[in-house]
Amino acid sequence: MDQLIALAFIALLVFFVVKVGSVLWRIAGVLFLLFIIYMYKDQVISQVQSFIANPDFGGLWQNVSGFFGNLFDKVAGFVSTVIK
Repeated sequence: MDQLIALAFIALLVFFVVKVGSVLWRIAGVLFLLFIIYMYKDQVISQVQSFIANPDFGGLWQNVSGFFGNLFDKVAGFVSTVIK
């Protein structure tokens, strides 16, 4: 589940970096994206290797549907924490 949230965050970060107009924000976004990829590379590699060794599409579908089911709650919790 955390990997899916990280992927969604990276996708939003890439979208923000592309849409923002300032060059400094683009550089900061690219550097942050590289940092996130560097931090999670071991986890991603281990997850991909375990999926290749034992593909479980039913479990994958359940994780994806659970992710989209809980995404709104996590985003709402994050926003409420930031606002407080």
